[in-house]
Amino acid sequence: MLENHGEALEADLQRYYNMDLADMYRGVVSVRKVSVLATNLPRASAVGVRLGGAAAISEETEASWLVETALYKIAHAQAGGKGKAPEMRDYPLGVAELAAKETFTESRAEAFRRKHLKK
Repeated sequence: MLENHGEALEADLQRYYNMDLADMYRGVVSVRKVSVLATNLPRASAVGVRLGGAAAISEETEASWLVETALYKIAHAQAGGKGKAPEMRDYPLGVAELAAKETFTESRAEAFRRKHLKK
């Protein structure tokens, strides 16, 4: 986690536990304690947002999405229930997933440009 999300972890430790990550390197706090605190960060923390999925949103946000979905399903049923039933929103993608998606999209765009925009 430190390698990929060190800055987010540092910010979260300061925000939620008033702890300086550098204290781990100074020997003031153990690696185990930092690990335990990092593992138990609340949802919607900076680390959670970088990881994506359910960790990226708060429980309140997820609850509001569930209510929204329930209302859409009621409206869908009252309108005759034709077509695909509404589903809850997808959880946000993490940083790595977004980067992979961006790389894929850019490679497809470059292939399109090479094929169709020859000069």
